[in-house]
Amino acid sequence: MTQKETIGFIGLGIMGYPMAENLLKAGNAVTVYNRTRSKAESLAADGASIAPIVADVARAASVIFICVGGTADVEQIAEELLLAIRPGALIVDTTTISPTASRRLAARFSKCGAQFLDAPCTGSKAGATNATLTFMVGGEKAAFDRARPYLEAMGKKIFHTGGQGTGLQVKLTQNLIGALTCQAMAEGFVLARKAGISPSLVLEVLQNSVARNPMIDGKLPLVITRNFAPHFSLKWMHKDLGLMLESANELQVPLPATALVRELFGAGIAMGHGEEDFASAIRVIESMAGVEVRED
Repeated sequence: MTQKETIGFIGLGIMGYPMAENLLKAGNAVTVYNRTRSKAESLAADGASIAPIVADVARAASVIFICVGGTADVEQIAEELLLAIRPGALIVDTTTISPTASRRLAARFSKCGAQFLDAPCTGSKAGATNATLTFMVGGEKAAFDRARPYLEAMGKKIFHTGGQGTGLQVKLTQNLIGALTCQAMAEGFVLARKAGISPSLVLEVLQNSVARNPMIDGKLPLVITRNFAPHFSLKWMHKDLGLMLESANELQVPLPATALVRELFGAGIAMGHGEEDFASAIRVIESMAGVEVRED
């Protein structure tokens, strides 16, 4: 690209704020919108423009990123964007939503002469802050090529996964494996702790075995120190588990373990841990076993 486009960014939460900040650091002109205006005002000090309403982002920007909570949030934002979207605009949705809903939105924007990509990302808060996210992007190759320079300002690995909705299918697969790994960690380490074994010792053994897993390497030390500050919250992983089961139902794929883990994560939310990191799902098994995974 010989000339940078004007960028819009909608949603300045745990992930969205640092992502928008990195677009600014890369020298882009960025117009932001957030329901809580104070978060947008913090970025204004770094040079961002603030849009009072979503439709104003559509009027100001030719490439628009969305990073919000779930399917219903994206659908609401899409309704407002469609009121003022420019022909030729590109919408890049980084939210993890229903692949089927994403394809419907892509068709609606196409009728207005706009392009739409599903571009969920992984890397949690640290990846968003350090611009090391991994993006899985579904949609037309030309739209992907157009978005790539801006995705590279926020991430290190950018994958074009195929047509509409495929980025989301890849993300759901990744999160399915991550959630089940978290549950396996919970059950294994609670069992070992109930037997009186040091969790740090068990972790060291795992790290020198075929069972080594980078998620456990990262999450278990936080569990041991009881640090459940959210990098990716339990409520959002629970939401994604629901999307996995919805997709599985559409594709007629049985996911029995995933269904059980969703129920267990839901129990964690009911216990009051929904805003904590999803590693806090271990608290459900801990409460059943009457032990906490920590050092003596």
